[in-house]
Amino acid sequence: MKQFVEHLPLLLCFLLPALTSGQNTVGCSAACPPIGFENDSSHLCPEDSVDESATNRLHSICHPQQLSSAKLSFARFKQPGHVTVIANYYTGCEAGRRESGVYAGIAQRIHDETNGKVNFVTSLKGGGDCGFWASLYQSDALTMGLNNGVKPSTMPITVSDQQYDLRDVFFTSPYPHPSYIILDENLKVTYKSVGPCCGYVDYYACTDDVALGLDETLSKEIYAIYNKQNAAALVVEEEETATTAAGTTTTATAASMAGVVVESTTTTTTTTTPLPVIFNIPSPTTASCQSTSFSDWSLCSKVCGDGGIQFRYALNSVLPVETRPCPYTLPQCPEQCVPEFGVENNFDLTVILSSGLDSPRDLAFHPSPGVHLGRMSEGKTFNPDVGEELWVVNGNSHDVTIIASVGTQYQQSISRKDRGYYHYMNNVTALSFNTVKDSGRNIDQDSFNYFAVCNDNLNDYIGSKNPNFFMGPTLYDTDTTSPNKIGKKNTVNRLGEDCSGDSADQCFFLHADMLHESPACIGIAHDPEERTAYGNVYWLFDTTGDNSGNGGQLVSFDFSQPHGPGSMDHSVAVVRRYTEVKLFRDENAPHSHAGMVVHKEKRILFISNPGMGTIVAVHVDTGKYSRTARAEFPIFSNKLPSFEYSIYECVDQEEIFVGGLKSPSGLVLSLDESRLFVAERGGRILAYEVESGALLQSIDLASQGYTSIGGLAVSPETGALYFVDMNANKVVKVDTARFTDGQCTYQSLINPSFQAALQDAKAELESECGEGSFSLTRDYACEVDGTIPNGTLFEQVHTDGYASDDPNVQSMAGMDAQAALLANRTDCEYDSDLNFDALLLGGYYCHTCLPRNDGSTCDAGGNCANVQWEGFKCDNEFFVDYDAEESTLVASSHYFNQTYDSQIELTAGITYRFTVSTGASNPVLIATMPDYLPVLTVATRSIEPSSAVSNGPILMKTDANTPEVLYLTSPGASSIKLIIKGGSKTTSMWADDWSLKDPSSSFPKRAIGFATLVPAVLALISVSL
Repeated sequence: MKQFVEHLPLLLCFLLPALTSGQNTVGCSAACPPIGFENDSSHLCPEDSVDESATNRLHSICHPQQLSSAKLSFARFKQPGHVTVIANYYTGCEAGRRESGVYAGIAQRIHDETNGKVNFVTSLKGGGDCGFWASLYQSDALTMGLNNGVKPSTMPITVSDQQYDLRDVFFTSPYPHPSYIILDENLKVTYKSVGPCCGYVDYYACTDDVALGLDETLSKEIYAIYNKQNAAALVVEEEETATTAAGTTTTATAASMAGVVVESTTTTTTTTTPLPVIFNIPSPTTASCQSTSFSDWSLCSKVCGDGGIQFRYALNSVLPVETRPCPYTLPQCPEQCVPEFGVENNFDLTVILSSGLDSPRDLAFHPSPGVHLGRMSEGKTFNPDVGEELWVVNGNSHDVTIIASVGTQYQQSISRKDRGYYHYMNNVTALSFNTVKDSGRNIDQDSFNYFAVCNDNLNDYIGSKNPNFFMGPTLYDTDTTSPNKIGKKNTVNRLGEDCSGDSADQCFFLHADMLHESPACIGIAHDPEERTAYGNVYWLFDTTGDNSGNGGQLVSFDFSQPHGPGSMDHSVAVVRRYTEVKLFRDENAPHSHAGMVVHKEKRILFISNPGMGTIVAVHVDTGKYSRTARAEFPIFSNKLPSFEYSIYECVDQEEIFVGGLKSPSGLVLSLDESRLFVAERGGRILAYEVESGALLQSIDLASQGYTSIGGLAVSPETGALYFVDMNANKVVKVDTARFTDGQCTYQSLINPSFQAALQDAKAELESECGEGSFSLTRDYACEVDGTIPNGTLFEQVHTDGYASDDPNVQSMAGMDAQAALLANRTDCEYDSDLNFDALLLGGYYCHTCLPRNDGSTCDAGGNCANVQWEGFKCDNEFFVDYDAEESTLVASSHYFNQTYDSQIELTAGITYRFTVSTGASNPVLIATMPDYLPVLTVATRSIEPSSAVSNGPILMKTDANTPEVLYLTSPGASSIKLIIKGGSKTTSMWADDWSLKDPSSSFPKRAIGFATLVPAVLALISVSL
């Protein structure tokens, strides 16, 4: 039996399936900051000090057992003469697993030799039982003959780094692993490097002999700083004692430091130094938490209406809380009034936008108006100082419509998408912003102003490819204007060049990250937590679930450190499936939205469950790791251990927080988070009290034509309610300003006696049985099932590229070496062997097999040419500039690599884009005459003066009715003739007939009539003079 226990670590590694794979070769450079990240302040390097927020943060300890009810704070190690060592490990049989036993032996030995002044911490993550793995590491030390044959017992202190906080502070990606950092008495970094097993494939590839090299390296570095600190302290002590009376020159402190040995690896002592005092949380005594006597049942949770519960509790850890429905009938609730609906449902419905939308699914207010658009973008002028900014996702056009200065005289809208919309925004159905402004995060890690979208498709490339389920949320950084974001290319033009500022180019989102574990997603919510280093945690409604047809599941995504624009590296992320939270779409309403929102204070996630007609309430900080998800769900973004893909079970949830709904869609909380608004797709919005779950008020919108309501949003400034209607293609505001006048009030329907009893019971139970032991929604009989099933529910669609063992494949530096071979592939059929994801990974935004001319590649009728890993260029796009020396217009084409100063030949049936950058003094328009005359006779009139453009696009849709000859003209400049092959030889008097569009409108401009001719000419002359 003893032999079995001693060899259990090796046996476990042999039995565990190879669900993760180490890399064959990994850059294991110990450079800090990592190469390519020299300007990133988030990397903690030698001579840097740990900042105060990281120093004071509390971390859960899983091992040793006697500290499992304590919290670790690095502030406790900030003491004279102390040294702190931190290791960076993942669970499982990775190469670092071999080093962990060596580290445990070193930790116990040096901690004892220094009388507890050198403390060792392990950051352990990746799933599994943290305490179990930590205990194995100590057993490894014994097996390897370290610590003089004595099993470590008090060192290292292992932190359950479930939120990856320690890793992201001390070993910010892409710093390799296993790795180590040493801090001096002031918590300043003195050493940071990788371990000897870094770069090996797995546990077996790195031998004991290799791993044991860690002992000499770490011991040398630890004692170097330890002795240096002691020597400095001794000098100070001697200086101080020199001024005291004779005979007192040797103090106890100096004496203790005088006996320091630089290296003492052969000592035979077996005395274990006590654990350091950390931040202890009282744990229950052995005699407590064992009572089987229950309290009386509480009063009902509500004072009126249907529903409501009672509870009782007992001071034990097996079944401490029981609940039941209220056994008696409550009186009917009085009529209530919430300010968002108005007195007696008196409100106005104000249409905010009714053009440029195409099946709008969801909407959200941007937390920082103007940070994305600035004051000008794509030739349009914006006023970020006035009003709010509303973002709307359109399912049919796969893009986002941004409405700036909402509801003011300055309101302006613009639509924007990703160049690879067919993957990153395919049938986009939901979006959510990180609105946590003052999180205290490092400026280079904080994801405030980021947003993520949720895509309702199975990765079918707009219906052109057999679905492969490799689909999930896409993350974007919207900031293009603040000093720390300028030049980081969060938006780009077609060629992949920075498109921030007042660029005249058409701009596209450039995604910051994407994960691929939730195909056919219809709902998303950002988690406003402040525990993770980046703040990139999102909750998603995955309708595919286990692919059995029995509904979907809740999935959490932590993008952790986004790979950033221009990279495809998905190796650092956390995806957790909550398989017990069953979610169902409304099968009668395809592609409809399902709202999700996190209550920041209560830490409850509310989810619309359309197929069940309910609202689910999930306590997001509960649930336990069960097993890896890689076996049951083998479609995932990365094979490396830093990518966690897990199944969590036993989460606290209320399956029916609200029931009896008809296809619930949008969800949003009031500004004070006391009311939850629920939209029914068919045309009703209801307001519920969060505390009681009771209905307060509802409004009917179906009678006004809104029968396909999607997402809801609440104005951060006024609290007013906004919604989108999918079929009406409108954004609408519920405006109660004319009717409320302070008269709209409501009373809470929660029973105050129930609340008081709840608070008392919680306090008593948790004082006896530990923090978090009280819950009204927990299944106390639930036990996680760690069994990994024999078989899979999906087939992994990537055996190279995204699933490569080599992380360089997914970075701008390396890219897939096979990518160039894809250029001439023409097997584009729906069921062909060509994997379209490989085209994106290979740097193809333009390829004969990819969807085209749907607004993201070239404008209608254009042909594209790929610029690998950068972007693409179009044969129907021209750039117009002004040559001041020659007083002439000059047009150019990236596609043809040619400039034009006299004429351009075009073809009817194609939409042409002229991107103008001539400056305010040289506006450009397209006319039927060669001279720039904004006002001509009726017979020759071609365009209104307002259509002249100096910075932005002119779109011209040509067909058989388009004049055969047109001109690009500008004041005082020679014009450029546009010859339209297949155009009309008869010049039309109406610009509408050939669909000329200017940057300020989505519609063609009509020519002015004769009545306006003379005053316009006179006005022009007077201005000119």
